[in-house]
Amino acid sequence: MTSEERERMNELCLGIQEEKDYVKFARLLDEMSELIARKESRRFKQHPKLVWHRRGPSKTVPAIARKIVKSDLPNVPEKIEISVAEADPLYREIRIENKFAGVDGGPVALMAGAQLNVTFEAETPDGRG
Repeated sequence: MTSEERERMNELCLGIQEEKDYVKFARLLDEMSELIARKESRRFKQHPKLVWHRRGPSKTVPAIARKIVKSDLPNVPEKIEISVAEADPLYREIRIENKFAGVDGGPVALMAGAQLNVTFEAETPDGRG
């Protein structure tokens, strides 16, 4: 982080602590997250990107990890079946590789019964959908 970025981050922290107007507060947070994202991309390239705020329309729904699906084939990774309660019945279950990133960026596998929040986010040029 450059000295200018560090100084701006300190100014933003002070502003965020004291700001009473929501629009200005959100603007300060947005600028802070941009600074942090730049620092993260330079310093932690091997780790998954942190999500500070959504860039497009999004919806988060509850889900549950129903079961672990192991393969009989040696090179096929374990999968986790996830049930999304709000989805239509024919589309409720999805299966994905059971390899997630933990808070520290290390690999984590889910256990059956884990409560999840699944976020769907659209990538749009203007962020409006």
